Amino acid sequence: MSVGEYLAAAREAARLSVEDVSRATRIRGVLIREIEADGVELCGGPVYARGHIRAIATHLGVDPVPLLAEFDRAHAGGVRGPGARQIFEREVLAVPNRRGPNWTAAMAVAAAVLLVVAVTSLITTNDPQSGRVAEGVPSTSTASTEPSAPAPVAPAASATPGPDLAFVTPGGVFLRVRVPVPGGKCYVQVREGGPRGPKLFEGTLTTGAVKDFRSTKPLYLLLGNAGAVTLVVNGRDLGSPGRPGQVVRTTFNPGDPAGAAG
Repeated sequence: MSVGEYLAAAREAARLSVEDVSRATRIRGVLIREIEADGVELCGGPVYARGHIRAIATHLGVDPVPLLAEFDRAHAGGVRGPGARQIFEREVLAVPNRRGPNWTAAMAVAAAVLLVVAVTSLITTNDPQSGRVAEGVPSTSTASTEPSAPAPVAPAASATPGPDLAFVTPGGVFLRVRVPVPGGKCYVQVREGGPRGPKLFEGTLTTGAVKDFRSTKPLYLLLGNAGAVTLVVNGRDLGSPGRPGQVVRTTFNPGDPAGAAG
């Protein structure tokens, strides 16, 4: 999924129109539509398009960093506009008879600072007045011979891989999303209770990825490339929910392996 397709899917998931995003970001609607179509000409080139992508992604609650990295890879070697330094850097004027830096004084100050740091480190490493040992240096007189207790194990998260036919919540929903297609990539959003419920997950899954979700409430699922994923619901393998490139919205209810269109 390209950067433009990802932003379009995220905007649709948020139930926002192009005009809504335009008013919030002050970016013209024609530029937003061009970015969603992976164009940069009307934006003035990749440099200005990057700024628009960052603003749009931030407004939609999407991390702009991986999107900008993907955008740079897609436009590597392309014609780039002037950088920010070339636009905003002021002209430097030559000043006649300007004296160079006083390197002798600078080196003397640096040597004095290093001397103070060395003396301070020596004093704090082994303080004879208090008998303390510097932090990080083991003390033979206070070392314990008893083995340390094992660290507590954190409970498993609600979105971790597990067997297809296990972990079905009684009276609830168990959903597994997989990307088995070689070279597959799919934007995935999962919400609890419905399209406007709390967001459990949002991101792009690639080949080999597996995500499990459990809830006592209905699970709303938005897929940006339905043909790249397969679904397991309450132990039943439903296969792929759509065609490659198709955007699919589905809600799975407790005890309902079929799912209903969202």
